[in-house]
Amino acid sequence: MGVKNSPGAALRAALAKLNEPIIPRRKISGVVIKPSIFDPDLPGNTDVELVRAVIQMFDSLGPIKIVESDNPFRTAEDAFSRCGYDELKNEHVELLNLSDTELVPVTFPGNYLEKRKMPKILHDAIFIINVATVKLEPDVCSIGAGVKNLFGLLPEHDKSVYHSTIDKVLIDLLVMYRPNLSVIDLTNVVLGKREERSTRYVGGVIVGIDPIAVDSFCSSLLGIDPMKVNHLRLAHRLGLGEALIDRINVRGTDHQIAEIMSCFEK
Repeated sequence: MGVKNSPGAALRAALAKLNEPIIPRRKISGVVIKPSIFDPDLPGNTDVELVRAVIQMFDSLGPIKIVESDNPFRTAEDAFSRCGYDELKNEHVELLNLSDTELVPVTFPGNYLEKRKMPKILHDAIFIINVATVKLEPDVCSIGAGVKNLFGLLPEHDKSVYHSTIDKVLIDLLVMYRPNLSVIDLTNVVLGKREERSTRYVGGVIVGIDPIAVDSFCSSLLGIDPMKVNHLRLAHRLGLGEALIDRINVRGTDHQIAEIMSCFEK
């Protein structure tokens, strides 16, 4: 956990507290960064400066692709442009629309998804960094954070067809595309529903290797028992991560933890 004045400083502070190595254990072909950019007209999108900081810290691992897919509100290209991501492009960093890239047949675990086509880039030897935001999603899956952000890996334009079974879909995506590093952007936190446009500046990040532990801590910040969030409870029971708050080791000073907790108090 890091709380500093800039996204880059917060990220460096948080990564320094990890007690597990995050260097790839195998040879990789590059890095895939998945930000959260649902609707540029609403708050709750990953801050471009945090993504810039992630790029700076991990560019030595290889070429970087920042990925997003289309949805009914915008194309991925529109989302990148309107959120300022175009300025991140260079010879080493590419913005990639997963809805307009090569697909390959994939066999999923079958919690809901079975055989379907997915972006080929996700099946290369890549290091996945999931850079999400945290917000309430009462009409979809209780909370939106890192695991929910994996929903954007699906290439189809209208993903609402999966909403009725989203918890099982998220588990399938987590098994297939488990992030090597989860980063939660707390630069400006959405209070309530995004449509209400109420935010609070926190200026921090949460990072972790276990995506379920990271999201469970985020759930607790929102005042929700993670074991009451269907996809977190299911992931925990399947052994995909830790969702019991008293078993999650939150590394940060008491002041940092209290500062973040206070920002979520009603």
